[in-house]
Amino acid sequence: MTSPSNSVADPHEAMVHRGFLYRDEGEVVDICVPFLREGLEADDAVAVVAAKSNIAALRDALGQDAPAVQFEDALSWYQHPVKTIAAYDSFVKAESPRRVRVIAEPVWQGRTPLEVVEWARYESIVNAAFAHSGARAICCYDRRVLHPEILTYARRTHPEIIDGLGPEQSLEYLAPGPFSATCDRRALPPVPAVADRLPVGTADLEAVRVFIAERAGRHGMGQEALRNMVTAVTEVATTALHHGSAPAELRVWAQDGDLVCEIAGPGHWYPDALWGFTPPEGSQTGFGLWGVRMLCDVVQMQTDADGTLIRLRTGL
Repeated sequence: MTSPSNSVADPHEAMVHRGFLYRDEGEVVDICVPFLREGLEADDAVAVVAAKSNIAALRDALGQDAPAVQFEDALSWYQHPVKTIAAYDSFVKAESPRRVRVIAEPVWQGRTPLEVVEWARYESIVNAAFAHSGARAICCYDRRVLHPEILTYARRTHPEIIDGLGPEQSLEYLAPGPFSATCDRRALPPVPAVADRLPVGTADLEAVRVFIAERAGRHGMGQEALRNMVTAVTEVATTALHHGSAPAELRVWAQDGDLVCEIAGPGHWYPDALWGFTPPEGSQTGFGLWGVRMLCDVVQMQTDADGTLIRLRTGL
């Protein structure tokens, strides 16, 4: 390896975000090792967050350069989309002014259909969250085992694709805002008749907190998750009252192993499809929903002529 050039990230440099549809570990080595060595030569902060088999193959291929690379098991890193964005944000800031270069491999197997959509949204949001970070990232997709829908998501969420040839511009790529909007337009399952309901028409939200705590406890939710849900629902209800039109309605029910809490009301009270996904700076608008997304497993938002709803889901 040549001596590092001590280059630093230009704070206005665009991120390079590539999706890599691979066929075997040999192809991973062929594509990723030159990318990693290029980063080491430039004195980038270099990391691999991947499946254990790919970590082993890349360690072996890097040889004496391997200790200079940070390796993380994807299973422990990719547990929650918004928390993963926060982890990468912390990594980028901690390494500044060095540029960050990452081989990443999101975990898709074992996800529910709803979770797959949220992780696809995560891959899209990365383009906005790190747009001017100068980061270099290759996201690996094992085409031997992943459903074709997930490979389609890769092409729609990465500006560049490596698929045998490449990298090439992805003709299917959608910008983060439009892609996230397509996720929010998916039809939500209807509220069941057995759902408990509470009108919310006052800034005094103690009744909301008691209502959620009682229902969550009745369904057997653990204490930490219960506290998180109470906090998240209170934040959403506050937003609905401050930026929408009273009265709103809180609905609570259990579904598919989750506690589901929904606030719905008149008015359009979230600004855009990216609200609350990117890390907040100081007191910027959207800090509350960023916290809500960190506290819940899944947050879904929809707006139409009748108003706005935000649905929160957390495993029981």
